[in-house]
Amino acid sequence: MRVFIGILAVIFICGCGQQKNIKNMTFSGTMELTEHVLGAKTAGRLTTLSVDEGDLVKKGQLLATLDRFEQSKKDFDRVGVLYKNGGANQQSLEYAQLTMEDQEIIAPIDGVVLIKDVETGEIIPAGGGVVVIGDTHDQWIKIYVSEDMVHQLSINQKASIAVDGSKETYKGHVTFISDKAEFTPRNVQTPEERVTQTIAVKITVDDPDENLHAGVAADVRF
Repeated sequence: MRVFIGILAVIFICGCGQQKNIKNMTFSGTMELTEHVLGAKTAGRLTTLSVDEGDLVKKGQLLATLDRFEQSKKDFDRVGVLYKNGGANQQSLEYAQLTMEDQEIIAPIDGVVLIKDVETGEIIPAGGGVVVIGDTHDQWIKIYVSEDMVHQLSINQKASIAVDGSKETYKGHVTFISDKAEFTPRNVQTPEERVTQTIAVKITVDDPDENLHAGVAADVRF
């Protein structure tokens, strides 16, 4: 009996010692970035679209205009002259400016054009998407960690990121840990691991650059 109990104790100790350490593991995911869907405030026909998919854009850059843009711009310039000469009030100037802005689509951030939804000449509804801009300064990876290891992670925990096609290693940190378990997506893990419930974890890249691209496979280590 003593021998039997001793064997059980050894098995228990060895079993406890085999708990996975998250720092010894590599997690795979794909690079993603925050997306902004841009559209016009009013309905109209798209007359100009100066960007294409893959183009880099700057914050404040004029990307597209609608059919009443030229006339509204002339009206704004005319009211601006009148305002300077005392022939128009502040309210009239602001109204003319808003009318012009309703006819244009401006980049709200520095980024890259991911999707071009329409072509010039098409009629678009108010709020309808014209282009999708990706924020190149806000890039991240979502990985899935098993329930038995997620307690080893915390918000702001440091991570290193290796991206396919690049020899450089990027720094990152944990910015989100889901509070709900879910089954691992089928395209991420092996069939055996799909039955394991996992927790989604988001790692934001600290120092993204032009060599990082959405959709590229990446490995994360803590």
